[in-house]
Amino acid sequence: MGTKNIGALFAILVIVMGLWGCSQEGNLTVRNECATEFQGHIDNQPVVIDTNMEYRTTVYIGKTLAVVGPTDIIIDISGGAWTRKDFTDKVSIKSGETTTYRITSDVGACDFTNDYSLSVNALSVKHCDSTRFHPNLLDKNQKLSPGDKKLIQLDKGCWDILVNYGREEILDTVTAVHIKIGEVDTIKWAPGFGDEITSLAGARP
Repeated sequence: MGTKNIGALFAILVIVMGLWGCSQEGNLTVRNECATEFQGHIDNQPVVIDTNMEYRTTVYIGKTLAVVGPTDIIIDISGGAWTRKDFTDKVSIKSGETTTYRITSDVGACDFTNDYSLSVNALSVKHCDSTRFHPNLLDKNQKLSPGDKKLIQLDKGCWDILVNYGREEILDTVTAVHIKIGEVDTIKWAPGFGDEITSLAGARP
């Protein structure tokens, strides 16, 4: 067999090996360790993971070409929970291995409900020991009609909530809301709101 024929046969063999090469795959387990439900995307797929539950998937990495091929791939994980700020993270998935990614709570939250007959025009918060409230938490022209809710994510500590309501923009303040990481405080607000705040640690209402 001539040199040219051997070379052609080798080239065909390489192509066949590439077509028949083994697929490279890795396994991913995402565990939601937050106190509240996670909603987001994993490798561009929308997912919802209840608290203390797992999402498992197999990630296609590539195919070997004549033995040499990709051994890992980077994917995105993004989303958030009531007790986890929105995030985007890159995770490396290796061929033949299982990667475990844990989502944990990093904030607390206040589930604020307008339980009054007039609309809330603005909401703002401040640390209890501060003298200045932060900017309005509601979007431009947004109002909380009677019965409407607003999730307020807050760091651990003591907070005051300033409520602007009614056509004449009357002010009311909910004082000393103590936030813990991983907990959701529910407030059903009406003017002169007292100190009855219910703390929850569970799935998103």
